[in-house]
Amino acid sequence: MSRHNKSHLRAHAIFLVVLLGFSGSVGCWEQWSETWFPQMKWQKAIQAFERVGFEGQVDPFMPPEGAVAIDAESPIVPQYDPSADRLRNPQAANFKSVGRGQEIYRIYCETCHGPKGQGDGPVSMAGGQTGPFAGVFPLVTAMARSDGYIYNLIRGGGQRMPGYARIPSEDRWHLVNYVRYLQKGGQP
Repeated sequence: MSRHNKSHLRAHAIFLVVLLGFSGSVGCWEQWSETWFPQMKWQKAIQAFERVGFEGQVDPFMPPEGAVAIDAESPIVPQYDPSADRLRNPQAANFKSVGRGQEIYRIYCETCHGPKGQGDGPVSMAGGQTGPFAGVFPLVTAMARSDGYIYNLIRGGGQRMPGYARIPSEDRWHLVNYVRYLQKGGQP
């Protein structure tokens, strides 16, 4: 390569560096003066999922009014509503279901209803205990009730019993199977 070509290439390279450096820094020039491009400096910016306090705005985290989730459960039936009797237990009362129901029972129910469902758990006043809750019913009092009634009672609660909607639906049905097991005196 001739000396002339080398100097010519060097001149082009310097020109490109200057041009790129100049054009690359044009965007930064606006930072030297507050009067240049003020709309870029002080524009309203909203981040994704940010709650903004505009009056009358719909909360972006809530579903629209009237929307129903595809996996939503039906509304809780009032405690003594006979429509609860139409709910059918989809879980067969086998050893696996009863075993899962026993796990759930020990977590949520045993403290009030006791290990055998006699209403004599550690927090009840039954059997001479000094617990804070009087009138915890033994599970046999619901023997004549349907599986749907017991399921609905677990889900929505009763007069003295809190609702356990946080227990997944499938586990509530396993719990119904375990309650039936205890009602029969622990017999399958």
